[in-house]
Amino acid sequence: MIEVKNLKKIFEKEKFLRKEKITVLKGISFKVDREVFGFIGPNGAGKTTTIKIIMDFIKPTSGEVRVFGKNINEVKEKVGFLPERPFIYSSIKGIEYLQFCCDVYGIPYFERKKKISKLLELVDLVGAEEKTISSYSKGMVQRLLFASTLINDPDLLILDEPMSGLDPIGRSIIANVIKDLKSQGKTVFYSSHIIQDVERLSDRVAVIIDGEIKLCDSVSSIVSKYLKGYLITFKENMQLKTEEVKKDHLWMELEKLKSMKCEIVSVEPLRLSLEDIFVKLVKGEGIESSSNSKANS
Repeated sequence: MIEVKNLKKIFEKEKFLRKEKITVLKGISFKVDREVFGFIGPNGAGKTTTIKIIMDFIKPTSGEVRVFGKNINEVKEKVGFLPERPFIYSSIKGIEYLQFCCDVYGIPYFERKKKISKLLELVDLVGAEEKTISSYSKGMVQRLLFASTLINDPDLLILDEPMSGLDPIGRSIIANVIKDLKSQGKTVFYSSHIIQDVERLSDRVAVIIDGEIKLCDSVSSIVSKYLKGYLITFKENMQLKTEEVKKDHLWMELEKLKSMKCEIVSVEPLRLSLEDIFVKLVKGEGIESSSNSKANS
């Protein structure tokens, strides 16, 4: 769906009458297939710059981006886009904004009422559509904007911080829509600072730091790679007990507990969360993986 090859971006900034070159992207490459793909990194890492280049709002210094194998301008009717800081006329009503979006995509009048009603229900804005946008909360505006990205029933959604400004209920609404889009075979590429949401929603994730991709893999592979061991909960002499064991000692310990006639209640993996891994990467700290644990045990 999206292919980014050796993307570089250098901005020129004037400082004290001198032109200073700032390298924002340092030759990044990744592919997005038919999946939910999270794009995470600290402020200033290059996330929004990458998205602007994908959308052809700014040109790269070098490198190439293909969407559906083409320049995005050839396939924009298949794409839904939500920028990080969108501009919206606050003096109009919510329904008027969605009708305007229908005009942009040339959606016939006989389809609009049903389509808009469905989208309002999807983002929980039924009853608010006749109110002016200026009366909306920040979260309501964000949900309205998200609904507008679905007007053209896109095959690919590119979302820059779609959870920004949302309370837990709003985040849950958007998360459920993203899950539904995935079940329909749609592709969602999005950036976010809310790592917990990325971990539970994404099939794969790329971590960008200082203009470089530091990690790109499935969420399950990343998290399981940094497995530290297991927590065994068991009953011994009618008492509930827990014990932490290293990865390589699990089966030995289970056999030992079994020989002692202990009842195994549960075995839970002890691993770093995606947020833990992200923080360590940003800080430049080494992350002890399961392979390292094996070598040291």
